[in-house]
Amino acid sequence: MFGSLTWKRLPVLAVTAVLSATGLTVAMAPQAGAIAVPTFSLTPISAPGAIAPRGSFHYDMLPGQTINDSVVLSNETNQLQDFQIWATDGLNTPVGGAFALRPLGYPMTGVGTWVNTHLGSGVYGLNGNTSVTINFSVTAPANATPGDHAGGIEALNVTPVPQPSGGPAHFIIHRGVATAMFIRVAGLTHAAAAVSNISVKSSVPALGFGSRHAVVRYQLENTGNTLLSGSAVATVTDVFGRTVKAFPPVGVQDFVPGARFTVVEPQWNNLPLIGPETVHVKFTSPKMPTATGQSTFWIFPWLLVLLVLVVLGLLIWRLVVWRRSRAVAGQAGGDAAPDGDGPAAPSGTDGAATAPEPSVPTGA
Repeated sequence: MFGSLTWKRLPVLAVTAVLSATGLTVAMAPQAGAIAVPTFSLTPISAPGAIAPRGSFHYDMLPGQTINDSVVLSNETNQLQDFQIWATDGLNTPVGGAFALRPLGYPMTGVGTWVNTHLGSGVYGLNGNTSVTINFSVTAPANATPGDHAGGIEALNVTPVPQPSGGPAHFIIHRGVATAMFIRVAGLTHAAAAVSNISVKSSVPALGFGSRHAVVRYQLENTGNTLLSGSAVATVTDVFGRTVKAFPPVGVQDFVPGARFTVVEPQWNNLPLIGPETVHVKFTSPKMPTATGQSTFWIFPWLLVLLVLVVLGLLIWRLVVWRRSRAVAGQAGGDAAPDGDGPAAPSGTDGAATAPEPSVPTGA
């Protein structure tokens, strides 16, 4: 059953949005327990002649072109529900890179400014067990850059919730859903990516023995103008080029042009005892050169290294002392008189032997 949206002037309560690849999910848990699934939906209207329903919007557009389309908002409860609906930009989350949509209140610079839902920023009521078709238009700016652009339409349930008086503090939950929108503007496209800021934070015992672990991080950036999907793989090699660690591949989907995000690998346990290790990262995606990066770090159990240096220093000192004692002993042996049959004959000043002069008689 289809109904209509009723405009309402209602205060919008505090909202924290948790974004996911399919849209927007909620935020503020009031108490312990599982968060219920949203009891409403926002889905693209079925395209004429389509065999399967659309899960998102995909358009090929020229700069300046306008496309009209529709989305269906359904209230699956039996009570009146209040909604706020807006167009938004797409992005990748700073850690992990999941595709997401900006919540209301952020400045929109891309697709969020291209879409006109004709609803403004008000709050609208929808009766229970009814659906409404929301028509919208998409206009690519005349100066839109070639390539892929991402955004979507979001709906947030802002139905007021009665607050209990007294007792512990309670938080209000506002749940939201969204439909993603991907637009390719005609023109030259190129797929490219970069790997950067590879870092390793390690924990190594002073003596090197015991629990040794590290966390590897790196950043991926979409430097082209097309959406990327692919896989990033990180490996670690030692000084001899042997692979000492291979992390599981990280899948990347709907990587928005210009976006950058950080990948945090699972904790690496049982590190090598000591030495330089090199982290290698490769990101592969169809129709683009493989993006690579590497960084070297040291595993350095400082106390063990200090003890080894002390032992080596003592060994070198003992060797020096031993060689000096041998040299002194050899010099003392060279200064002693050589053995012979008798005392050596005295020699003259010129080195020749002198014979005694004969005695001359004094009288005849």
